[in-house]
Amino acid sequence: MKVKEEYVLKTVGNQTIVVPTGKEAVRFQGMITLNKTAKFLFLLLKEEQSEDTLVQKLIEHYEVDEQRARTDVKAFIELLEKHQLLETV
Repeated sequence: MKVKEEYVLKTVGNQTIVVPTGKEAVRFQGMITLNKTAKFLFLLLKEEQSEDTLVQKLIEHYEVDEQRARTDVKAFIELLEKHQLLETV
């Protein structure tokens, strides 16, 4: 899975947001605010990634346990799927 190319990160003040471009801007008329962990995962998802790879990279980067990392990854993926930001390759 990976994030559709039409979604980009922007920094507004001290917040990181995801905004749609192109055709996706018509379909998804909004934005999503990301915390540091979500930004890290979003950037990883600009390339094809598996859920297990995301969990491993989260563990390595933030030194959290696997259960916490898996819970965070699943929640973030569910958010992206809910808003149809992911494509499967």
